[in-house]
Amino acid sequence: MSEFKDIGLNDPENKRALSANSDMDKLTDDFQDADFKGGTLSLSQDQDLLTNTSSMSNPSSVASTTPLAADSANANINGQTNLRNVPVRPHPSSRLVTEEDLRTFFAVRDGALENAAERCRPVVLENIDGELRGVWLLTEIDHWDNEKERLFFLTDHTLFSLKYDFIAQKLLEYKRYPLTQFDQVTIGELKYPEKSLMPPRNQNGIKCLWNQGQPLPILKNWNPWSREIPWITFTSHPLVCQEGGKKSAFDVNDFTRTFIQQIERKGTGNPEPPVTGEGAVKTCQVTYKPIIIENYAGLASAFHNANQFGFFKLHGRISF
Repeated sequence: MSEFKDIGLNDPENKRALSANSDMDKLTDDFQDADFKGGTLSLSQDQDLLTNTSSMSNPSSVASTTPLAADSANANINGQTNLRNVPVRPHPSSRLVTEEDLRTFFAVRDGALENAAERCRPVVLENIDGELRGVWLLTEIDHWDNEKERLFFLTDHTLFSLKYDFIAQKLLEYKRYPLTQFDQVTIGELKYPEKSLMPPRNQNGIKCLWNQGQPLPILKNWNPWSREIPWITFTSHPLVCQEGGKKSAFDVNDFTRTFIQQIERKGTGNPEPPVTGEGAVKTCQVTYKPIIIENYAGLASAFHNANQFGFFKLHGRISF
């Protein structure tokens, strides 16, 4: 459904070359055969952020490079500055990630992220979604606390969540979320309930909801395969721990800064609860508080996440 941290996609030459491919007729199940004439993507090797040097002339289009704390959490909504204190959490979670483990991710290979963004670029229809503002590879957390590797596109009007196969190098599926669909955005530390047996995550995250505060029906909540969950939760990708200059592409804090800027720019951010009712204008409430993950003793999700089955990486002799 969502100015962005560009990795070269917004370069004038690239945009002219790629926009022709954004027609609905170009959308197919497999974008491997899409023809991208003249468009190339590049990740900045000179700094820690993925930046579009041509956009530096427009400071409002570039996210702050400081951590998501006092500066980045100052949501300027409806012309008012609201100071929030969101502590920056270490990356990744409580699991120890070694350099050897990081090398098992297919997304860490040279050019993997640029190639994925280029192959998936046709899903963005500029006449509907607007310009592409940023590309990130993050970890999505479903309602059963299962972690999944997802590519995120943020545009003027839409947020895309894409499942991309870094092994076969093709798009498997994607979801689009119009930014106007969100009625609440929560930013903060990921936490389990007090009586949960799960170890602490020690991660920041962001949760976007569109259920107007209504509880999730029991049948949906207890169905691990339900695809009609009225929220999306995500955090940083494990590759944010790597040494080098590409960390921001895997950092949920970096995404959050750009996302909130986009919400504010559209005028959908509001510190008050969303207005509902017939004929009312829908607004988005941005809050800064812990994000509770309802998992008390989920052995299945614990096993799934510990082995990182939701990521495209080497799993011994088996890859998922």
